[in-house]
Amino acid sequence: MKVSMEAPQTPQHDLVAMTAALRGVLLQRVEHGIQSSGLTNYFFYLVAKRLTFAGPLTIPGLAEQLRLNPRDIEDSLHVMLERGMVTREDDAWRITDTGRRALTAANNSGEQVLDDIRNAIGAAACDHLVTGMRDALAALRKAA
Repeated sequence: MKVSMEAPQTPQHDLVAMTAALRGVLLQRVEHGIQSSGLTNYFFYLVAKRLTFAGPLTIPGLAEQLRLNPRDIEDSLHVMLERGMVTREDDAWRITDTGRRALTAANNSGEQVLDDIRNAIGAAACDHLVTGMRDALAALRKAA
């Protein structure tokens, strides 16, 4: 049996391909912004964000809320503790002002990434991309 390796030429495929390409580029840019904030990686960003919005949590509580491995969370918290981003009170971990500032810087870098992309490809291209994605989504709805 021969299997064609050609990509299907459908609106669904175009949408998936476009989304994958954009996701890859955006993820690289966002990770760079997170690293420059001092949080080092997206995992630290998630921990800082959860502690900021949920308040002090234990490692099992963080693991449950983030659906992540408790050992990985513990390792991350200890690194963040060394950097002054979190404190520990008994079994509960709390974000510090340093951690909040890093989270704010990481969030601000995300806005800058979107602005940079819009400036790099131009407003018209961004609008065209959004229109294309909407058209592809409309085609998917019709097909469903």
